[in-house]
Amino acid sequence: MKKENVVIIGMGFLATYAIPCYERILGDEMSSRLVGIKGSERGLKERQAQCAFPVQVGRVRETLEEKRPGLIILAVKPNQIADMVEGTLAPYYQMLREKGEDLPDLYSFAPDPPVSYYYDALGSDVNAANQLPNMISCVAGYDLSQAGVSFVSFDSRKEWPEEKKKRAKEFLSPTGTIVEIAGDKANSFLALQVACHLMFEMNYIVQDIAKENGKDITLAQSASAYRALLRKRFNEPCVEVLPYSLDGIDDENMREFMDMMLNAWYDGVYSYSKTVDIPHEAADRMICGTMETFHMEAQLEPKEVLVQNTKNHATPGGYLEMALITINNGGYKYIEEQMRRWVKGEKDPSVRGEIEKIAFSVAKAVSDRGKTTSGINK
Repeated sequence: MKKENVVIIGMGFLATYAIPCYERILGDEMSSRLVGIKGSERGLKERQAQCAFPVQVGRVRETLEEKRPGLIILAVKPNQIADMVEGTLAPYYQMLREKGEDLPDLYSFAPDPPVSYYYDALGSDVNAANQLPNMISCVAGYDLSQAGVSFVSFDSRKEWPEEKKKRAKEFLSPTGTIVEIAGDKANSFLALQVACHLMFEMNYIVQDIAKENGKDITLAQSASAYRALLRKRFNEPCVEVLPYSLDGIDDENMREFMDMMLNAWYDGVYSYSKTVDIPHEAADRMICGTMETFHMEAQLEPKEVLVQNTKNHATPGGYLEMALITINNGGYKYIEEQMRRWVKGEKDPSVRGEIEKIAFSVAKAVSDRGKTTSGINK
């Protein structure tokens, strides 16, 4: 495909994280073909320092008219999407139609509203896709990106030109393994990923219970062991980027509980995916890859970094905040108490089913929250 100009509306954390994706399609022309637009002056200098292309504040419509981009990336906050789409983008697309000019593709970096909203709001002649990047790439010098899942959604009513669809499907490849998911499933699919962010918490529980029993188990050891146990379910080449081993967990009862907990969490989140008709292959890859990725991160980072990362991502009203609220409503304490008992040899077979229910409730609560983030009624 010939190189086109690209305009990013909403030059925040997510749009900055995706810089390798722009580099991939623009190459050494990125600095001249790409413009990023922020909504305010706050953090402008820092953002300009991070980006090898111009970053400005405002002037969205004027910039679109000047640059005539072939691709628009929409990365504003979900609650700002309706105003931007209906107030700025729809009139711009209409102007292009009236002049007989080509219409730019649109990639939205939000799972809500679904891609069908753009088809309805901008017109059936606009190629629009939801693009959701995996948010873990390089940790402590290890490239973990391909273990995680990035995904793209299209509107089933829209036939894309083959070359443009290929670009859209491969756009996020620097950030993760790409899975295509139906447009109306994007929000629920993301909920599977967010529910598995709680692998951090599973490692904290191992550390705390070990300490109660006079043993020091590091996060690196517990996460490495979880990953070794996960090999029965997930063993793609990407897992070999970072070694793993059960060696740090010498208590057989603890190993058994960790294995049971991993499987119960998988089953609970997977059960939720079935209720919203997410295809098996997509759900399995998302759950396994996300579990793997967050255990990899826990293996490489100290607890204070993991806690801070969680705080950074658990924005008020967002997906991860809801996952944490849900598990902290009794689920975390239940799992901790059951591990405590299991390690002492008190093995209640009903525990697995209870942990499945906790995982299911987390995924469902996150998905339900996600449907409200944009405030757009679909």
